[in-house]
Amino acid sequence: MRKQRITGSSSERCGVNDTNTRSLEVELPADVYSQLEEDGTVTETLVTLARDHVQLQESITAYTDREDGANVEDSNPLETNPPIAELLGFQLESARDGEAVVTFEPGPEHANPMGTLHGGVLCDIGDLAMGAAYASTLAGDESFTTLELDVKFRRPVWDQPLTARGEVMDAGRTVGLVTCDITGPDGELVAHLQSTCLTLRGESAEGR
Repeated sequence: MRKQRITGSSSERCGVNDTNTRSLEVELPADVYSQLEEDGTVTETLVTLARDHVQLQESITAYTDREDGANVEDSNPLETNPPIAELLGFQLESARDGEAVVTFEPGPEHANPMGTLHGGVLCDIGDLAMGAAYASTLAGDESFTTLELDVKFRRPVWDQPLTARGEVMDAGRTVGLVTCDITGPDGELVAHLQSTCLTLRGESAEGR
């Protein structure tokens, strides 16, 4: 086992407004340490992992508190990056008036066996964009569930940044139709998605 000392501000490592400098030691298996040491960025890698972990836990806590009924009146799920977005690394940029935008920069960890971006990740990005767009049209005591999702892949993706734009095309009282285009940095269409959403009210909306 090898010990690695990490020194830095808590705001740098944990994303909080605290400039106190702290350090800690982390024990790593020798084989793990040697792999991280090859590019000389052991500390930076551990700091990034720690920060990402804290952000994921904060997101999980925010959504768990909401499900438990804490601060429901002051809590808007569209103002918090959901746990799945923190886990996979994409960002809910905006959601209002039946439209939503999600951005994502894929890395090698998102690849399928052929080396291109996994299609399931594209589905997740589009699903969030469409769900957030639909949720932005609902009342505070309403929720929804997705009844159907269809995706058409247009071209492979490796590591270029992506933007998913969800838009509510038809918002009925109970069932709505939502679409999403996922595009690359030059506006090229990577995938097109469409979903059917069911609005939930009363007891059906509790805990959703």
